[in-house]
Order: sequence, then structure tokens, then C-alpha cells
Amino acid sequence: MNFEIFDTDYITIIFVKDKLNYTGREIEPLWAFKTFDVQKDNIVVFRGKMEVTIDNMKDLKDVKREKDMDIPIKSEDAINFVIEHFDNIDLKTIYLRQRLLVCITKEIIEDYCNLKLRRDGDDLYYNNKKLSVCIACKGIVSSKIHLGINVKSKGAKHIEIIGLEDLGIKDIDKIMKDIAIKYAEEMNKIEKDIRKTLPLF
Repeated sequence: MNFEIFDTDYITIIFVKDKLNYTGREIEPLWAFKTFDVQKDNIVVFRGKMEVTIDNMKDLKDVKREKDMDIPIKSEDAINFVIEHFDNIDLKTIYLRQRLLVCITKEIIEDYCNLKLRRDGDDLYYNNKKLSVCIACKGIVSSKIHLGINVKSKGAKHIEIIGLEDLGIKDIDKIMKDIAIKYAEEMNKIEKDIRKTLPLF
């Protein structure tokens, strides 16, 4: 597999150049180490289909609601961000990081296309059409986030979706990199802020 690795102080960014599909298995612990030999906190960025079966879904509410569908999460073309953090945090903190990632993504996309997106929790919409999917979860050794953003509005049958191309965004590689780099920068700044702040007594 063809990919580039960029190291920052606290997180490694892996840009996958080849097409790679997201199936839900990539959110399992240590996927980045097994696949790219990376042991730091990391964010893996890639483009391909999203096809997540019920067996690989982590959102129990979605599992119950969509149990009769073979592939509930489906997109013919999407950009995917799979993030792994190894600090010993609770589920609430990883959900807060997830929201930060989604807010960063919203800000960057709005700057690119000069349009206003709507955020509902961890989902992004334009004209009530769903642009993204996202999940955060916690395992024994790490916490994971997946964010998938449609490039084309094809694939899903049970919900109306929209893609980045529909918003007029042509340079998909650049927007992938900008989102990943901005998230890594925020994580680096937070880590540095932790190390400069005096405690309360």
C-alpha cells in the first residue's frame, strides 16, 4: 500500500495514496500499527467506499434501527479519518475529541465552498442532506474515532445524502490533508497547554 507518514510532536498523520475502503474493521484497536507500523497516537486518512455491515457497527441505537439492512452505512466514494489515542481517557473525552474533529471539518469545508453547513451532534448536513457519518468508541488499549465524509452522493438508499463534489469542492486530497493537519495541530496545542498550566490548590 502506498502511503506517506508525517510525524508531529504528539500524533502521527498517515496519508494513504491508494484507494482504501472503510468497512468498520479499521476502528478496531491497533489497526494503524498492524497496517502502517505506527505506534504513536495517529490519524489515518484515506479515500474509498464506505460499506459497514451491522456486525461492524458500534452505535447500538443505529444497530437496532437498521438491523434489517445488509449494509446500513454505505457510500460509493468517501474520505475517511480513523483516529487512535492511547492516553487513558474516558468515553466522554473521546466524544469531545470527536466533536472537535467534526467542528474542524465543518469550518474547513465552509471556508472552501463559502456555504453554511448544519451540525447536529457529530453529523454534518447541507440542505437537510447528510454529508457525514461519525462514531467514537473506547477499547482496552486505546480510544478510536471514525469520520467519513461523502465525496459523491451515491450509495445510501435509506437516507438522502450529499457529497463534497455537490458542494463544488474539487481538490479532495487537499481538504483531506487540511482536516487531518488541523486536528493534529489542535491535539499538539492541547498537550503543550497541559504542560504549561499551574494546578489549583
